[in-house]
Order: sequence, then C-alpha cells, then structure tokens
Amino acid sequence: MPVCQAGCLEDQAMPSLQNFAKLAIWFLVLANSSMHSAAQGTRAAQEPRPRAPRVPIETCKLGGSVAHIPSKASGPEGLAVRISPPTKARYPDGAPIAVQVTPVPTLDEAPVCLTERGFVDIGFQCPGGGAQPAGGWGESGGRPGPEICMEALADVLAFATGRIRSLDKKPIGEYAGPTRALTTNVGVIGWSAGGNLATLTMARHGEQFRGLAWYASWESPVLSSVDVGWGSIFQANRFYDPTTGRVDFTRLRYSPDMPLWVWPPQGLRSDSSWPRGGLYLDGDNDGTFSRDVDYAFWLEYRSLKIGAPRKAFYPPAVTREARDRKVFGGAWPAHVATVEEVEQRANVEDVMRRIPDAVQRLSNLAVIVFESDRGHVTNSADHPHAIAQVNGWLDAGAPWVRFNPDVHYVEAVMGTRPSRGVQNPAKHKLDRASIADHVEPEADAGGPTDAQGMTAAACELADRTYTKTWVPLLDKVLVR
Repeated sequence: MPVCQAGCLEDQAMPSLQNFAKLAIWFLVLANSSMHSAAQGTRAAQEPRPRAPRVPIETCKLGGSVAHIPSKASGPEGLAVRISPPTKARYPDGAPIAVQVTPVPTLDEAPVCLTERGFVDIGFQCPGGGAQPAGGWGESGGRPGPEICMEALADVLAFATGRIRSLDKKPIGEYAGPTRALTTNVGVIGWSAGGNLATLTMARHGEQFRGLAWYASWESPVLSSVDVGWGSIFQANRFYDPTTGRVDFTRLRYSPDMPLWVWPPQGLRSDSSWPRGGLYLDGDNDGTFSRDVDYAFWLEYRSLKIGAPRKAFYPPAVTREARDRKVFGGAWPAHVATVEEVEQRANVEDVMRRIPDAVQRLSNLAVIVFESDRGHVTNSADHPHAIAQVNGWLDAGAPWVRFNPDVHYVEAVMGTRPSRGVQNPAKHKLDRASIADHVEPEADAGGPTDAQGMTAAACELADRTYTKTWVPLLDKVLVR
C-alpha cells in the first residue's frame, strides 16, 4: 500500500474550519510549514533538492467605514466593502485606490497596508464568508467555480472606479472621510491565485470598471494552481527539464491503487468513500507507484456543477497526455475528469486563455508582474508562471507591461539599496535563458520582502498613472 504525502487523501489532517480561511489566504506562501517537510518524504538521491523556504507574509488590519454595494453575488443586504483611508493622501489632490485580492479575499485584512503610503485600501470578501473552503473561489456561496467571486470583485471595482454607488446612494468618496479618493487612479493587486481571480474578472466583467488603471500581480500561478509537471514547493520533479520546459511524459502511468494527490491548500477532509487511482511518472519503470522514486501529479478534487459528483481534475496538459498515451487502458476511470470536462472548466478558469479578453476590455491597463528568486508555487528555476504572464500580457497588446518594479521604488520602500538592483525595462519579454537575471533577490539575500516588493509595484503604478509617465525605465521615484 503506498504511503501518502501531505495533501493526498489517505491521511490528510485538516485544521478547524475557523482557521481555514486564514490558512487559505497564505496557502502557497507557507513553504516552511510542516506540510512542506512532510511532502518531500524520502527522496531518491538523484532528485533535485527543493529550494529554500520563503518567509510567510504577515497580514495587517484594515480600518475605516463599511459600505454595502448592490451586487448580483449577494442578497438584498448588498456586498460589504471596507474603505480604509490614509492619514495623509499620497498626492496633493487625493489618494489612489488599491483593491487587494488574495486567494480568499477578506473584509478586514490585507497583505500590506498601503494606507501607510497614502492609498485608500479596499477590503471585501466573496459570498460564502467564513464558510468558504480553503481553495477560496474554487467554491463559494454554494456555487462551484469562480463565477460568483468574479461577480463580487467586478462590483467592488465598479464602486472603486465611481461607476456605481452604495445601497445608501453614496459614492466611494463619502466613505473616505476628509481624503479625496481618486477614482481615476484605481488598481488591483493580485496575491497568488488572487491574481488569477482578478485577471478572470477583468476578462469577463471589465466593461463594468473601464476606469481601472493598473494591475500588480504577486507570483500568480497563471498556468495552473495545480502542478503541471515542473514541480511544486511540496515536491520537486526530476523528470522536468527547466531549460526546455518539457516533462518526460514517456514515464506517465496510472496506478489504480495510489491515493489521490489532492492539492494541499484545497482543504478537503479525508473520506474513506473517495476513490483511489492517480497519475504519476514512473521513475524506475517498474509499473508500481512509489513516492520515493516516482513523481505523483497533484490534482483538484471538485465538481463541475452543483449536485455533480466530485472528480479528479488534472491540468489539461496532463489529461491530454494520459488520453493520447492510453495510460488508462480500455476504460477511463469514472473518478478522473475527461479531457472534455477539463476543457469545459479551463474555458472559464484558464487565465492565459482570457488575458486577451482582459486587454480588449481594459485597453489602457498598466501591468507589473512581481516574482522573486524562489517562487512560492513552484520550485522550478525557470519561473514558468512569470514568463507566461509577462509575455501573455504583451502578446495580447497590453500598452505597458513590466517585470518587477523599478529599482528606485524598491530602494525607497526598503529604506536601503537591495543587494542586487533589478531594473527591467517595460515591454520586455522574458525567456528561460535569462530569467534568473530578472527576478528579485529574496529578503534573506538582501532583496525586498514580498510585501515591500508589492508596495513598490503599487506605488510605481499609481505614480506613473498620476504623472502620466510611461517611459520604460525611471531614474528616480516620481512622487515622494
């Protein structure tokens, strides 16, 4: 009988529901948790060593008034939105507005308090409240899929950009006290999978908030929240070549006995009735799954619609390989989603497919993608998510896209020079050969923390919007 890693359904230990929301917000950040250690197990000698863990981000509390805005995602009571104004506005004539989106958005907390930099911070949560599972918008408000969370975020952005008023018929500015809220300088910060949600919302509902000015992404897993084969922070994959981006799928096998390798942050409790059987790469070609020498693919265990049974959803690329290589033999397992089912879901939730739609609806959007040396989703040195996202926005025709914030802003936020100044010009594509030169150094190596890096990105984007400065590189901070 195979031994489970953390996250597989054989012995998955889960925290209380009350603590789940907090875990979910940072589910990919906690690379130094016990889950990380457990997931590695006993590795074969030739398996790559996992990259060092990241320091978890700490949240900060949001203050200020709560408005209730009309939203199809909520009932007649409206959607609660927290408006947290600064003590002093960033600009003489007002404060930019930042909507921070985490994997499980919360009303009263944010990864960073941008009010300290003169912003109006906005907090909200998807319908379903504290009862949401740790996967966040995977299922919320009793509805599977991210649609309801997209609807909620779209209404929040419409409110922030001045397109709609609260149920009390008040614009956002009336909730910001003496601070003038600049509805012409509104941005979204997408933290991890929160960036996926933000991008999908832009693609589907961007016409509701056409005034959105900028977007900053923190290491969003745009290719898939689930490992496609490049390895995750929980398990390295020695059958992935980071120089080519290829997985050795000739080793792909199906074991009817292995437990499902459910993506750990999904937060599902073990159920003895759940089926066995999963996909893996056979490291020793013996036809039997062993975690010490083989590589198991992670999956999400969910349903496509209300009332439908849960199925194992592998990423589209892995599912297509399983079909084309006929690894299931004569019959496709009933508990594994088919290529058609995976594609049906991807048509809604695949971020890369929807970036062109986002650009079409928000043709003036400015974008900064942040990623540091040790990504929090995958341990692969080629940073596939960052490359795909930057190039995807550029290929879609976004007018201004940059990888990592200007070094002058990073230095200003850190209060000291980073150990290695990263200065990537806007509109510059990325590739595997040079990506190591473009990522930010980690905080423990003299670089910015994640909070500092994203603060720098938000300040740069807001200042460029305010001053209308869109040169590829800056020689100083635009607003102090």
